[in-house]
Amino acid sequence: MRLGGRATVPMRERMSVRTVALAVVFGAIVGLPIAALSLAARAGGQHATELREAADPVEAAPVWRAVATRHAGFDVDAPRWRPLGQRMTVLRRSDGLSREHFQFGEASDGRRHAAVVVDRGELDPASAADELSALFSDLGLTARVSANPLPLETKFGAAATADVMLAGDDGAKACLAFLVRAPDAGLRIAAWTCNAGPEIVSRAEATCFADRIFAVGLRDPAVASIFARAELRRQEACSGTPTAAAPAGMTERGGRPALRTNRL
Repeated sequence: MRLGGRATVPMRERMSVRTVALAVVFGAIVGLPIAALSLAARAGGQHATELREAADPVEAAPVWRAVATRHAGFDVDAPRWRPLGQRMTVLRRSDGLSREHFQFGEASDGRRHAAVVVDRGELDPASAADELSALFSDLGLTARVSANPLPLETKFGAAATADVMLAGDDGAKACLAFLVRAPDAGLRIAAWTCNAGPEIVSRAEATCFADRIFAVGLRDPAVASIFARAELRRQEACSGTPTAAAPAGMTERGGRPALRTNRL
């Protein structure tokens, strides 16, 4: 309707407009604190997550370090491999694992090569090929490992085997690796013999190499017993001496074999 030539808004419509305006203002007043609280909660949650991550750091991988020792627990007496040069290293890992590493010759040159790694401690079980692959990687060697279905007869019993190709400066060299495990005693023996080139490795030579691994003055009765029993099963053909039929250094004490602690 018009009054004095001007349009007028009905009272009811003016009230409706005021109501809407008040609702908008009230919503803004109430919504701002809620939004602020929501942002604060999000920031607090992110801060709590950062604190939890700082309190629970990612566990570092175990680290090896060399140990100076005069008396190792094991030894390898291998006259046929010794001219290549023999090197022995004792290592400890930050999680408690101990390792003795015997190496004849170099893995990367163009000559023959052999090695023994004796680990003591808790090790996750896996297939022989997987364990050997992890071991070569741990030693910094480039190797292609393939499972071999034929076990190797050793003084420790039938040992799982794998065919290995080690990368070298003069090309790849073929190796036969074997693995002996005694979980109850916390013992793993891994060893391999390699030709200078890709020719197939003699299994008889690998068997004789296993026979040359022995223990020295071990205080662990479980491991000492394993080696004592193994000495009674040494291969006669591997001794290289006329007296091979009688295991050198073995005596019976109360029905129990005594451990050999000297070289052949």
